[in-house]
Amino acid sequence: MTAQNTATVAAFACGIMLWIGSSAAQADTDTGSEMASRPELVRLFNAARQLREPNIVNGIADYSAAAVAHQMRSLARLRAEFDRLDPLQWPVRDQVDYLLVRSELDTLHYGLRVYRATSRSPNFYLSSISSFGLSSGATLSRLGQLVSQPPPFDDERAGQILQHIRDVPRILQQAKRNLTEPTREMSRWALPTLAHARENTRRFATALAQEFPPAQVENLLQATDAMGDALEDYRAWIEERLPTMSSAKPIGRDMYDWILRRIWLLPYDADDVLRTAEQELSRYVTFTALEEARNDGLANPARAATTAEYAERTHADVARIRRFLTEKKALTIPDYIGPYRRTLMPAYMQAIPLWAGLSGYRTPGNGVTKYSVAEDHPYTLTYWESIMRVDPSTNIFHDGIPGHHFQGVVSARHPSPIRSLRRDRFKSEGWATYWEEAALQLGFYDDRPRSREMIYNYLRLRAMRVIVDVKMALGDMSAEQGIAMLMSVPMDRRIASEEVDDFNAAPTGGIVYQIGKS
Repeated sequence: MTAQNTATVAAFACGIMLWIGSSAAQADTDTGSEMASRPELVRLFNAARQLREPNIVNGIADYSAAAVAHQMRSLARLRAEFDRLDPLQWPVRDQVDYLLVRSELDTLHYGLRVYRATSRSPNFYLSSISSFGLSSGATLSRLGQLVSQPPPFDDERAGQILQHIRDVPRILQQAKRNLTEPTREMSRWALPTLAHARENTRRFATALAQEFPPAQVENLLQATDAMGDALEDYRAWIEERLPTMSSAKPIGRDMYDWILRRIWLLPYDADDVLRTAEQELSRYVTFTALEEARNDGLANPARAATTAEYAERTHADVARIRRFLTEKKALTIPDYIGPYRRTLMPAYMQAIPLWAGLSGYRTPGNGVTKYSVAEDHPYTLTYWESIMRVDPSTNIFHDGIPGHHFQGVVSARHPSPIRSLRRDRFKSEGWATYWEEAALQLGFYDDRPRSREMIYNYLRLRAMRVIVDVKMALGDMSAEQGIAMLMSVPMDRRIASEEVDDFNAAPTGGIVYQIGKS
């Protein structure tokens, strides 16, 4: 395809979010023939998604240099096939799908050739991180998925968990071979997850043993001891090399703008994004000051004393939000949207700090249950958790209904085999963040004045994230300056450091909330 043709098709990008985010009603009324994607695009899209997943060699994921080189060659073949397409005479819906497929290919290109997480990021092997298309978290995140569904643990399920635990040392040995160019920033990102690893894995095993088949308990304890040793060794390996590691260089303006336009299909550049965030931050700072003056002298609401009380408040607020949105005729909630619930996280999951904040499991009928740590767990003192335990609704609008849970179920029902699987954080996080402020404007918080302050606190953070993300990527802000800015929200250092590390490693990750909303 010529450069002129590419530019012509790219002009459609400004409006494609309306196509990508088609409503549930539209998805349910369009016929299959009207929304069918072109077979050649579907095949390329599925092939690109398949490239995200590593090959399994000797029972474990292969992230070796040879495997990455094979992915690059496969991607080049897909790109050559894609470049032979000429979409200019296609219907607009097919041109939209064309851009989505191109975005998938560009995402993999960036992940494999620029981000290079397999050779630069120790955290890639531990946690499901922003990795531009590549499947990450082969050790701890994968284990969290295996144990997140509640008991029982029958012999088959226990066997799968045991096998994965036994695989962890081999995966980490491979990681040390693959990490030929680790950066200081990406390596420090992994260390909090590895702190007290041996102690945490023993606590995990002791608690899980109470649910495991008795005949498998001894195997579990032995395998987990070996996993704990491997995690400790991985931590020591990273710390030993930290002083000699090079710092990651900012990606710069040209690459940042390329990500915005080619991966995220946005009609903005870095200056546009920064200007929007600075304007919105000023607005939210002003509204915060006005709200605090309005609420002067009012008592602060009580925090949930226990996780059980937190769960009860969550369920009550979910019901209230459903009624409120229906009565206000603000949003139609289809019958197929299942329940959003919260419950106490099992003790064996609480033992691994990585799983503290975002774990949960799907339930029948398009439902979801989110886990929360016990009330005496250190994680309850972190930024998000401390606010949510005062007023769960401040998170439900974003994460539950009408936020991520609602949007995820609706999007998955889209009849297009491309759009139903497309993951776009600007769509999902923008939608969720939109509802935080929409709830204020609709009057949901009229009788919760201090919660209005909490929402403005969230919104200030969304704008600050953009400023930190863009300025670090352009080399105009250090990581420590970024942490200090986020802590001014106020935010605890643990969460601020995690966020800055994420933005540093995967630029544009911090802008999806505010810019997706704007």
